[in-house]
Amino acid sequence: MEPNARVIEMAELRHAVRRMADVDEPQALAADRLFAKTRRAIRIEGVDADVAALVKREAEALGVAVLDATPSSAGSAARIVVSDDETLRRLASILETLGARPLALAIRNTLAAYLKTDFAIPWADGERLALGRETRVMGILNVTPDSFSDGGRHETPAAALEAAARMAEGGAEIVDVGGESSRPGAGTVSEDEEVRRVLPVVEAIKRELAVRVSVDTCKAGVARRALAAGADMINDVSAFSDPGMIPVLRDHRAPVVVMHMRGTPRTMQLDTDYVDLMASVTGYLRRAAEKAVNGGISDDKILVDPGLGFGKSAAGNLQILREMPSLRSLGRPILIGASRKSFIGAAMNLPVSERLEGSLAVAALAVWQGAHVVRAHDVAATVRVVRMIDAVRVV
Repeated sequence: MEPNARVIEMAELRHAVRRMADVDEPQALAADRLFAKTRRAIRIEGVDADVAALVKREAEALGVAVLDATPSSAGSAARIVVSDDETLRRLASILETLGARPLALAIRNTLAAYLKTDFAIPWADGERLALGRETRVMGILNVTPDSFSDGGRHETPAAALEAAARMAEGGAEIVDVGGESSRPGAGTVSEDEEVRRVLPVVEAIKRELAVRVSVDTCKAGVARRALAAGADMINDVSAFSDPGMIPVLRDHRAPVVVMHMRGTPRTMQLDTDYVDLMASVTGYLRRAAEKAVNGGISDDKILVDPGLGFGKSAAGNLQILREMPSLRSLGRPILIGASRKSFIGAAMNLPVSERLEGSLAVAALAVWQGAHVVRAHDVAATVRVVRMIDAVRVV
């Protein structure tokens, strides 16, 4: 069993402890005291009882607070260790000398990943997309008849090109072209049909506009033809369900977004209960990224997306937004796609056509919480919002 560690923001520590099934009042009070004077909390899970006991003993010897946590998977133990960064690194070194090297590396690497905020995504042509100080906006361009928000509006290449031009003018760095709906309950389309929808649009945008093009697809065949036609990156909401996807990305040296989703678009909303949602999301994305790297994709070409609206309840989506800084533990650029989604409608009791303000609020919160790329329908408004947030948060 591989350790799965993630940083918990101190603002979430009291809530995290009180969510645990086996918590007692002294632990809750301890969390309150720690919140006021310490800097970092790391949740460690996926370790056996002996290793968990070792962590507790050595951490307490260093003065590190250790809180018992409810494990997110059967047969494992979980601990939350709370201290300053330097002491947590010392704990990792001690654990390594005592033979717990995988856990030591997990703590050390997780902390280093969490503290990394700036990235540079290399495009295949040698240019780089700087991420960190300035948030990038990815425009959503669905060329489908049945997408939940804009289905049927961009079915011709001319209409799609016109929409892409508006996005580029509004400040989009990337236009994400999708030829198969991933709305809840959506069925699949054939590879030939998806190519028929996507390819002319990719070719037109690359011919007419100075903007990067992403293609939203789970099919390796579609990705291969789109990249050959000039697309710059792939947005795979299935995180490599098609075994041919990784070789295609490797051969074309293309960046990729990997997303968390339980099931498929048709089935994903049938089961939205999690023992620990954030542990599931971070563990899934970590494994997907490792799979990509092991398959030959350059480590600096991978972005992660927690999959808002994909196999989560409305409450689960809001939890991800609250606890989004934990995703920084993956050490990768974070993409957030919340535009016009149903959890926004549920929170505001509004139809799809009236979710602009809610979408902008989520975009602002996501950027403040560490998102590097925001995927949006309303590009110009989103660009203005993220520029303001960037101005506030960057010093």
